[in-house]
Amino acid sequence: MDLALLIDFISPIAEWLQDYLYEIGLAMVSTLLVIYGSDILGLIKKQIGGVQPFLRLTLFIIICAFGFAFLTSFLTPLLFGLLHQVDVIWLPLIVLISFYLIGFLARKKGFI
Repeated sequence: MDLALLIDFISPIAEWLQDYLYEIGLAMVSTLLVIYGSDILGLIKKQIGGVQPFLRLTLFIIICAFGFAFLTSFLTPLLFGLLHQVDVIWLPLIVLISFYLIGFLARKKGFI
């Protein structure tokens, strides 16, 4: 296969993906938080295990509502920046491999 033909095939896909890099990064971060959220909460549960029930519930709500929102709003722009630095020709492959890796992690954790 001619390299120019391959580049002509990949370029429109890569340009289309560039318009949605933030959403792609958000999808990756949120999926990883779904996969590892229970592990994060387990670590936090160990830390606040001896606290009074009302305070433990309040901390749980704060951590879920604001902690995961903070992680999402902090990690998504970082991932967007990383994806934005990828050469246009490699972008579809990088995105595809990234989602497959996330899928592999989900399968390893028993989600699939």
